[in-house]
Amino acid sequence: MIRSLIAAVCLLAGGYVQGQATVPGNSGGLGDYVGWDAGTTIPLEFTTIANYAHEWRLNNIQRMRLNANPAAVTINGYGGVARDGFLLLSGQPDAFTNVNSKAPFTRMHLVDPTGSVNPINYAQQFGFRPWQKNGITFTGNSDQGYIGQKHNSNDATDMVIQWSDNPSTDPWASDKLRFIFSSEPNGSTTGMRSLEG
Repeated sequence: MIRSLIAAVCLLAGGYVQGQATVPGNSGGLGDYVGWDAGTTIPLEFTTIANYAHEWRLNNIQRMRLNANPAAVTINGYGGVARDGFLLLSGQPDAFTNVNSKAPFTRMHLVDPTGSVNPINYAQQFGFRPWQKNGITFTGNSDQGYIGQKHNSNDATDMVIQWSDNPSTDPWASDKLRFIFSSEPNGSTTGMRSLEG
C-alpha cells in the first residue's frame, strides 16, 4: 500500500513539470489530459508541420476547423475568395463535409444548425461580399450576417454590421437589427424580464 501511495505521489508531482501529448491506446483515464500544466515555463504549441487544417471533434463529430491554405473558392458569385486561417465553428457536421458548403467565409464563421442539412440554409451566401474578411460571419436559419472591418484603402477602414436575406421580391425584409435589453426572467409577458426582453 505504501508503494502504491509513493507511486501516486510521484505521478502527481511529475504532472507539474511536463506536458502530456497522448497516452497509450489514446483511451484516456483519470488524470489524463492534453496540454501543459500551469507549472511549466514552456509554451504549449498546437502544431502540424505539413499544411493541414486543424480539426476539433467532440463525441467523434467534427465541431471546429481552422483552415490551412485551402484552394480559393467562389462565394455568392465572387471568385478567388481565399480562406486561409479562417475558423469554422458549427454544430452542423455537414458544414465540414459537404463540398457545396463554402464555410468559413471570414476569419471566424459561426454556423448554426437550424434549418435543413443544406448549405443554402445553414451557410447562406446571398449577402456575402468579398470585403468581408476580418470579422465574424453568422449563418443559419436561411440567413447571414457579418460584424467586422471593411478595408477601403490604406489606413481607411470602416466597422460594419451587415445582415442579409435570401432573394425575394418583397421590398421590406423581415429580418431586423434589434437591440434587446434583458434582466432576470420572472415570467412577464413584456419588458426586460420577459422571454423576449
